[in-house]
Amino acid sequence: MTKNTKTKAYTAHQAQTETMIKNFETSLAEEVALSQRGSISASFTKRFNKLSTASLMRLASYFSVLTALLLIGVKLCAFFVTNSLALLSSLMDSCLDLGASFVSLFAIRQALIPADKDHRFGHGKAEALGGLSQGIIIVASAVFLLFETVDNYLHPKPLQRLDVGLWVMLFSIVMTFLLITFQRYVIRKTNSVSVNADSAHYTGDVLMNVGVIISMIVSYAFGFRWVDSLFALGVSFYLFYTSLHVFKQSLSILMDRELPLSIRRKIKKIAYRHPEIKSIHDLRTRNAGLHSFVQFHIEMKRNLTLEQTHQICDELETEIKEILPDSETFIHPEPLK
Repeated sequence: MTKNTKTKAYTAHQAQTETMIKNFETSLAEEVALSQRGSISASFTKRFNKLSTASLMRLASYFSVLTALLLIGVKLCAFFVTNSLALLSSLMDSCLDLGASFVSLFAIRQALIPADKDHRFGHGKAEALGGLSQGIIIVASAVFLLFETVDNYLHPKPLQRLDVGLWVMLFSIVMTFLLITFQRYVIRKTNSVSVNADSAHYTGDVLMNVGVIISMIVSYAFGFRWVDSLFALGVSFYLFYTSLHVFKQSLSILMDRELPLSIRRKIKKIAYRHPEIKSIHDLRTRNAGLHSFVQFHIEMKRNLTLEQTHQICDELETEIKEILPDSETFIHPEPLK
């Protein structure tokens, strides 16, 4: 092998070695970066996992209120720019969201207050009182939107700045999706009824925002202004329907309405699983916001000791909590007649 050939071979080998070293360094840097990001993500997740149930529920309610306030401000400005009734409908729905978020916040704050000597059954009915207030707000929003729809139909105004309206609605969808994602995380950790209801409401808003986008595009592109009015009219009737549901649910709690028949049947089925229990009667149930209350009498075998009776009652309470996690059970044992 000549000297030039050896030199070329050495140079090629050195270049190959340098390339391998650079690739290794690049790969190592990427692994370090991924490791750091993973460490940050793990640290972030670890901090969330350390939060108590109460803290997670409060954080979800605060995030819900702040999101509603942000969307109301953005949509209000966009409505004055675009003059879109569909956007006004979405604005009214965001006002409804704010009311629902405040009710959820209030309910959670009250639910986390333990029972005291003046409120031995807790503070759960405050949620129903808030629901009645929310229902009134919903009706007022629906009436306002209905009048705006009629006025706009009789005195039509041109739709302006479609681009602003579309960007606002896309922003609303993104923010709502982020809120729902966080709420789902909190629901998995806490099983909160209030957060779950709030999340379901916001999930419906995503679909409504998509409808607003379609309505704005059709009205602007084809000049079918009646589509915008028709959509707003539909939303106003939807708000009336929602208010009736809120009123019904709130009054059911305030009037101590019985739990659903399916739940009461399950309670009886649980009781009859125990061979020592021969009969169950005077079953009474009610709901007080986040908590449920169950009471009934059971007739038991005469030869049971006090300790055995107490143990069976404890087992019943535990089994009922499996179908009603936030419940208190009051059992009155009686000897078999």
